[in-house]
Amino acid sequence: MKTPMVSHFVLLFTSLCSCGTILPAMAESQTKVPGYEPQVFFYDDGRHTGPLYQFAPPLTPEDFVYSVDQLVGSGVDTLIFSAGLEGGVVQYDSQFAQKWGDNVDVWTHEIFYRASRNLQQIIRDGHDPLKLICDRCHQTGLWFIATLPVCITGSDRTKHHGLGRTSDFAYRTELQVGEDDHPKAKIIGRFFKEKRLNFVHPEVRRERFLLFEELLTRYESDGIELDLSIDNEFGPFCRFSEIETMAPLLTNWIRDLRQAADKAEKVQGRRKRIFVRIPAAAPDVWKSVGFEVSTWIEQGLVDGLICLTTNRIPANAMLDHDLDIRAAVAATEGTHCRVLAGGEVYLGSSLHQEAIPSMIWAAASNAYDRGADGFGLCSGMWAPDGWPWPDTQYQTLRLLASPFLLSNADKTYRALSSSRSQPTGLFRPTGTILPTPVAEGESVQVRLRVSDNLEQRQQEGKIESVRLQVQLSNFETGLNTARVELNGKVLPESILEPSDLHFRVIKNGIAGPYGYMLDFQLTPEFYPVQGENQVKVTLVNRDPKLNMIVQVHDINCSIKYRIHRHVQEVPLDY
Repeated sequence: MKTPMVSHFVLLFTSLCSCGTILPAMAESQTKVPGYEPQVFFYDDGRHTGPLYQFAPPLTPEDFVYSVDQLVGSGVDTLIFSAGLEGGVVQYDSQFAQKWGDNVDVWTHEIFYRASRNLQQIIRDGHDPLKLICDRCHQTGLWFIATLPVCITGSDRTKHHGLGRTSDFAYRTELQVGEDDHPKAKIIGRFFKEKRLNFVHPEVRRERFLLFEELLTRYESDGIELDLSIDNEFGPFCRFSEIETMAPLLTNWIRDLRQAADKAEKVQGRRKRIFVRIPAAAPDVWKSVGFEVSTWIEQGLVDGLICLTTNRIPANAMLDHDLDIRAAVAATEGTHCRVLAGGEVYLGSSLHQEAIPSMIWAAASNAYDRGADGFGLCSGMWAPDGWPWPDTQYQTLRLLASPFLLSNADKTYRALSSSRSQPTGLFRPTGTILPTPVAEGESVQVRLRVSDNLEQRQQEGKIESVRLQVQLSNFETGLNTARVELNGKVLPESILEPSDLHFRVIKNGIAGPYGYMLDFQLTPEFYPVQGENQVKVTLVNRDPKLNMIVQVHDINCSIKYRIHRHVQEVPLDY
């Protein structure tokens, strides 16, 4: 059986193992270890919200570990830290790979130039950035998991060499996948093009193996994450015709890393976990890109699956409240392999770039409801209100370890939507993605998963409000008529509060797209059920004077709670 999920809100125990070099600011602190197994993780790409980009050189060791320090007390128990880039260069003092900037003299990107200068300077001063991060995590009671992309990609040397992101090894054209005439090769993601390295080549597998082995053995890490994506996007590490050849090679490669991890665990006396970042999808999706996930689990090669959405637009994975981890949960049943849900925060909204706290809580709550052992943020950069984080981000993270706390937290469930760009990549959404056009007399149906037991909370008197919001573009009440149904029940006008979004000047700019928000203040007989819900929007009548397409643009279900019956958040208006 899987080990039970335990909240990391426990006392931190003093470790019996040495943590290595202690930074001056922590000189009197003892090494701590968090309780039990990783549950709430935070993925940091090591660049965007940290010293490499944001701090002017020169850096001190204390500067470099600020990203770790801000996690302390946040509710996060595990830092997954990226040690390298998609082009093969690394962000630490590796014995095997080129560091960012090793092969560049003249730069064509100011921030990448700064990152390289900061990295090279801290190493020249005698500090390995990865050791600084690793040791600081252990000093402050965090697990440290180092990660790298398993598949790396070359680029056009004449155009992109000045970015410094590509190693000389990744530039080697004889190791790249090259042109692929398979139909799917035309729709594959932006990084999974012909210049990605082909994992069928032993030399490619060896290069990546040495780096992951280094992360296990040279550093007192708590393990590694095998990032099977590039920038949270998935594809095969070879030509499509070679997937069946590549799949067992990848499995054997992971098996060799398992042996290296077990050996390092004995030498260091520290648990060495292997996590893999995979698509949150069915086994046939895993198989389609050469991932033998079931074999990895059955043979004990991996300790955890970090499941990510396959829904994305060109540059961003999308917020997905209904992360499909069912196959991962089923595959790990009866084993010690854990399932961690990776949350994304990109909204693709015309006014909001990233998810608000109640949206993240809704995603986490749904993940636990589906059987996840933990939840974390996988975006690489998370700073919706700026960096360093203000108080809002700490309150957001604080609840993520506890399904109980989440059950009483405000939530906003949002149907999959992106107004800025259409979904791209190898795996397209299987359900309805908004915005979606709707013609007169026709309907749009959207599935909305809700983990809250609203009937129980209503009996407890803890519900303040439940709202279903349907945003329609090129739509004005009085000139058009729409009907909204929730689980087969028509929502009456008596609970509707329409909101005019025609050129509304609001906090973040001009409201868009132009249209109306149909805001239903749901009463108990119309509450969504726990689990799957169906929202149906029908355009009954269309204004013939406006020759524009009506779209169902967004659908949200927002739930607000009281801490107790009769306790109003603001009992007076003054």
